Amino acid sequence: MSKLNKSLFITAYPFSSNFRRSLEALFPDCQQAITVAQLRSKGFLGLISQLWSMNGDSVILPIEEKNSAALLPVLKLLAACTRSRKICIVNPDLRIEVVSRWQIVRDMTHFLAASIACLWAAFHARAELAKLLSVDRSAFSPPSQNAPVLYLKTNLWFGIKAGGSVGHIAGIVNGLQRSGHPVTFASAEPAVMIDDDVKMMEINPPSAFGLPYELNNYRFQKKFDSELDLKDALDSAGFIYQRLSSANYLGALLSRRHGVPLVLEYNGSEVWVAKYWGRGMRFQKLAEMAEDVMLKHAHLVVTISEVLREELITRGVSADRIVCYPNCIDPVVFSPKRFSLGDCADLRKAYGISEHATVLTFIGTFGQWHGAEMLAEAIARLYLDEREWLMNNKVHFLLVGDGVRMPNVRALIEESGALEMCSLTGLVPQDQAALHLAASDVLISPHVPNADGSRFFGSPTKLFEYMAMEKGIVASRLDQIEEVLSPALDVQQLPQDGPDPESKELAVLYEPGDLEQLIQGIKFLVNNKQWRCELGMNARDVSMKKYTWEHHVQAILDKL
Repeated sequence: MSKLNKSLFITAYPFSSNFRRSLEALFPDCQQAITVAQLRSKGFLGLISQLWSMNGDSVILPIEEKNSAALLPVLKLLAACTRSRKICIVNPDLRIEVVSRWQIVRDMTHFLAASIACLWAAFHARAELAKLLSVDRSAFSPPSQNAPVLYLKTNLWFGIKAGGSVGHIAGIVNGLQRSGHPVTFASAEPAVMIDDDVKMMEINPPSAFGLPYELNNYRFQKKFDSELDLKDALDSAGFIYQRLSSANYLGALLSRRHGVPLVLEYNGSEVWVAKYWGRGMRFQKLAEMAEDVMLKHAHLVVTISEVLREELITRGVSADRIVCYPNCIDPVVFSPKRFSLGDCADLRKAYGISEHATVLTFIGTFGQWHGAEMLAEAIARLYLDEREWLMNNKVHFLLVGDGVRMPNVRALIEESGALEMCSLTGLVPQDQAALHLAASDVLISPHVPNADGSRFFGSPTKLFEYMAMEKGIVASRLDQIEEVLSPALDVQQLPQDGPDPESKELAVLYEPGDLEQLIQGIKFLVNNKQWRCELGMNARDVSMKKYTWEHHVQAILDKL
């Protein structure tokens, strides 16, 4: 297998760190890697301009897992718009296929057929949704004790292996299974961190995607429905649990058709997310109808913050149908006792970090609200203004993950010269997140307010993972973050002395968006090891008492 030079990557999603290393070994002269999301964010003309500027010897289309092959027609079309001499596909087994532009022209027939099928599925969905909005929710009969559960994961998210959503899904599925409710997990994607005794039901994804991309969800729903029917998935289910996904209302259809209660997980409006954190939806009204149908026909709606509970009420969901409980953690996975000093030292060594360094860590998917760019600004400022302090304290920043804001984060750090004191790991598997936190000294949660001025509605999974790992935390005081981490030290009134035996504080909090206060919080915890230890112990104690998935799932079952 020969190596190809001057390679340019186009990928549907960021690579995992392991897959990236394999690609870098194959293509050591890679000049650029860009995701479809980054291309779409530039608008049509910007997308074309970006593609035309890509003129290396080869453009590479890596497919990390087999289900992502459904995106190949779109990726090939994008590759054909570059000026690269050669187009190659890298399969999950690292086998390389060279494709010609003539082959891509022939593949266009699949792309066009998929696009037509998307439009037809959307046309059918509009009529079906209008009918569902006009009828009442079906009668609700509580399921029996230990009733089996059909969990529907209906997202078209191929490639997502890390982040809060992965931990949340595993937490709910495992929590239900461990509570005595046998779970059948239906999904087009491989399960991540889900217990072996959970029954897996693989749903085949579309063989090709069409445009507009959002309409693939309606087409996929019909396929999902058909496969569940063929596999008799509802024969024994006591209730259906569905995580709300964009442009999908399958749970409502199945609940009415089979007379089975529907529990809907609502982590926020997908339409809102697309509008304010993405490029919006071309068929926004249709997606809003799908959300409204799910909220109307769900017998129970589970959400993660008071802000979202209030939003649900304004959308017509009665308070007695809502369960509100924050995100949580698996106490077995996120336990500092899992890892020895040697384990932590080995991880540091793998990233070239001294065992004597003070490691400050951020972990996430680098989304719009994670505040990773603000952290990068703090790192740059510290490097430019406080370099001697950084060196004296052997400070090293560990940024774990990847996502749409990562190019901005990297640019801010590189332009300041601070890259020498940072490790940017890329995506790591979710089951390795706890080790990265264990090898750290301070954990940072720099979340920023919503750009449109609306209230922060999130319940960051990383927050609870941080607490469980018994580390000092610096966080912004945004809505639930402040509630969960109270009582806390205020960065504007930091103590001069060490903690006393009665100290109950859980973290250091600063005003959201205030760069100077974030820097003050970072410096305080680096300078005060005693406070790091005290805050970490207090935070873990609270997380074990209130924020395990057992608590979350029990709240759902009690209400149901």
